[in-house]
Amino acid sequence: MCGRFHFGAEPSDERVKKIVSLMERDYPGEYKTGEIFPGDTVPAVIGEGGRLRHVPGTFGFPGFNGGRLLINARAETAEQKPTFAQALRERRAILPADGFYEWSHDGKKTKYLFTLNESRTIYLCGIYKNIDGRCHFVILTRPANESMIDVHDRMPVIASAEQVRPYLTDLNAARQILAEANPMLRRQEASAAAPDGTGGAE
Repeated sequence: MCGRFHFGAEPSDERVKKIVSLMERDYPGEYKTGEIFPGDTVPAVIGEGGRLRHVPGTFGFPGFNGGRLLINARAETAEQKPTFAQALRERRAILPADGFYEWSHDGKKTKYLFTLNESRTIYLCGIYKNIDGRCHFVILTRPANESMIDVHDRMPVIASAEQVRPYLTDLNAARQILAEANPMLRRQEASAAAPDGTGGAE
């Protein structure tokens, strides 16, 4: 499950700085920073004709009959589901983030921020649809690894920086990335420190 993540206003990663610069040039004021909720719009990277593009992407597919937004798809079954199959084959997206949030299921509902140990930027793997001329994405998930299985049994699929282009432009490479094990993650209580170190995330 991945229902919220964090995208900082001033990323340290040079790749993400470039994305932000291009977004400010081409889509000023059309995306949100900070804690990202379903329905929010953020910078997304997509592949078209072998090239990478940056676009505003809205978190979630419209729900059935006006129901709740669909925000996640299981990576291991998405290609067999009519709602997601074509998007996985033809319209994949990467969502840069500082980290993502999950809540414990031990009755305390502790909110945790999950990040990478070696880098502040994580690259969440998603798929998208063009709806009314706008990009709408869901985040692909896989079974959780040992770094978060005690908090939740699912986690987003995370690509390395080197895997971003193959994931977006090569379906066979994307399938392989979706089948690979995720990196181990670092966790901290979200109330203790935000990704930018300025305090609480809420």
